[in-house]
Amino acid sequence: MAGIRITGGTHKGRLIAVSRDARTRYTSAKVRQAVFNLVGEVAGLDVLDLFAGAGSFTLEALSRGAASVTAVEKAPRTASLLRANLKNLALDKDCLVVNMDVRYAVPMLGRQGKTFDLIFADPPYEMGYVAASLELLEAHPLCRARTVLVVEHSKREALGFSPEERLTVHAHRYGDTALTMLTCGQRIP
Repeated sequence: MAGIRITGGTHKGRLIAVSRDARTRYTSAKVRQAVFNLVGEVAGLDVLDLFAGAGSFTLEALSRGAASVTAVEKAPRTASLLRANLKNLALDKDCLVVNMDVRYAVPMLGRQGKTFDLIFADPPYEMGYVAASLELLEAHPLCRARTVLVVEHSKREALGFSPEERLTVHAHRYGDTALTMLTCGQRIP
């Protein structure tokens, strides 16, 4: 196992265990810090982490004071690693790990009436998951009135919607990574 460090909050500097699987891509510390700089204060917010992996974003959000995180991760081994990371940092009581494909988890959460203040999606790069994930969130709204949606994606991958459909708050590039921050459910007049 390898590790990455939490970049802020009460657990700043603590190590998160990650898999050495060559197919797995982890959000760099620079990009994680950028997300929280763009989003601002997360204390007291309910967060949804789609494609959660070993939990770097989940653990960062909890370390920075999020009230709760729902982390969706399809791979059973990776979801187990996420649970172990949460337990190791005594953050497991504040996080629900949903070991399920995002295509099924989003509709299920919608049927349960779940809503979130912040949604973070970090799908595999350049495989069509970005547009599909945004379509899912459009079909099964999990947003509150002022929900912010942050999508991490390849700079070569289009989000799959036109600017008239959503208000882009911020878009930044960090090497091959692009971060696009949107307001959920708002349309440009």
